[in-house]
Amino acid sequence: MDENKTISIILFASVLLLLIGFFLWLVFVTQRIRTNKLLLEKKMMKENLEKQLLQSKIETQEETMSILGKELHDNIGQLLNTTKLLIGVSQRTVAEPPDTLIIADETLGQAIHELRALSKSLNKEWLEKFDFTENIQMETNRLNAAGAMQIYFDYKDQLPLKSSEQIMLFRVVQEALQNAIKHARAQRVVMDVWIEQDNLMLTVADDGLGFDHDKVMLNGVGMLNMKHRVQLLGGSINWQQRGTNKGTIVTIQIPVKSIEL
Repeated sequence: MDENKTISIILFASVLLLLIGFFLWLVFVTQRIRTNKLLLEKKMMKENLEKQLLQSKIETQEETMSILGKELHDNIGQLLNTTKLLIGVSQRTVAEPPDTLIIADETLGQAIHELRALSKSLNKEWLEKFDFTENIQMETNRLNAAGAMQIYFDYKDQLPLKSSEQIMLFRVVQEALQNAIKHARAQRVVMDVWIEQDNLMLTVADDGLGFDHDKVMLNGVGMLNMKHRVQLLGGSINWQQRGTNKGTIVTIQIPVKSIEL
């Protein structure tokens, strides 16, 4: 009888210990789930805040550029036009205008043309009807006309993005082209755009000198802005070195379905 009682006590104690252990495990798991949930919510709140701050910063930049565009057109543009008019008057008063005066007139005319294109690209009303492919083609033609490098781009379709999103993507590509010109000293740049499944893909490949990615990302504002703009579009951007003095490939991937059209 005592033996049976001892066995019963042992069994009861074992079951009790198991229940206590299960309860403690359940409390631990529940607490872990709550902790993970709080951390996830905190992370999401931080990301949303950073996104809102970045969006506000970019909107402020676009507004500033719009004001700058109007100032360029209304003030500096008028001054250049007046100067060109005066040069024209001087040319008509001289029987044989010197070559320097003729070259100055032609150069000033080119400067006015470039200024008009620049002020137009910064105009807010014009930006609301922005078309990425059309403006990239214009930017390509402008840079090719300078003769310092050759840029190739050919894409006729409309991008599945809103105008504001096309502007952000355009600014990213502009920065990539400027990096290729100023820092990589590239002679040739090839840009490709295509749709792959549910992603918009874009590459900018140059034959320049390349760069130290970590150093540039640490000290350069331009590449950080590129990264932030692409993140606002829900996408990703990568820089790949093609080898020593063989250039860089910038790859942008934007999930089209994630963008609210």
